[in-house]
Amino acid sequence: MITLALSTSSPALSIALVDGAAVLARHHQIIGRGHAEALVPQVQALLAGHAGQGFRPDRVLVDVGPGSYTGIRIGIAAARALGLAWAVPVAGVSALQLVAAPAFAADPGLAALWALIDAGRGQVAGALIGRDLAAAGHGLLAAPAGDGRPLAGAGAALWPVPALHVDHPDAGWAGLVPAAALLPPQALYAGDAAQ
Repeated sequence: MITLALSTSSPALSIALVDGAAVLARHHQIIGRGHAEALVPQVQALLAGHAGQGFRPDRVLVDVGPGSYTGIRIGIAAARALGLAWAVPVAGVSALQLVAAPAFAADPGLAALWALIDAGRGQVAGALIGRDLAAAGHGLLAAPAGDGRPLAGAGAALWPVPALHVDHPDAGWAGLVPAAALLPPQALYAGDAAQ
């Protein structure tokens, strides 16, 4: 199943065309702001550059957060519009899943980690995520958990604790999120109660 994955919840504009774990095409760039203006042209360029005119993926996955309020809404609106135009299903992945996936891919022995994003204003949002990439919930965190589990994601850079990586969510990892861990295409905000 060929999937178009979108992530606009962070300073990164991240778009990927994936087939399972294989990344067929990818655009990942730190742009800060301007996701609304850049997203659709980058999707068009990615699809045209990989598969030519008229190509449609089998589904769309969109980063539903937590992260930037505006960025999340831009990504979800675009994903829903593309899904409707192409008549393909749309599902959500969390920013935390996209942060955790590369760490699990790099270390087959890793059982769980704290996936963290920079929630702005010096705050960190995150969740404990297992190898199945499912999280029991998410929320704002006051300090590193201190439970010995590793940290991953841009939020980890705000704490003086070593991390596996401090990258923003990357749509190229969306193909590793199993169907059982997918979410509805609805926003998850950092300040929301754990889901």
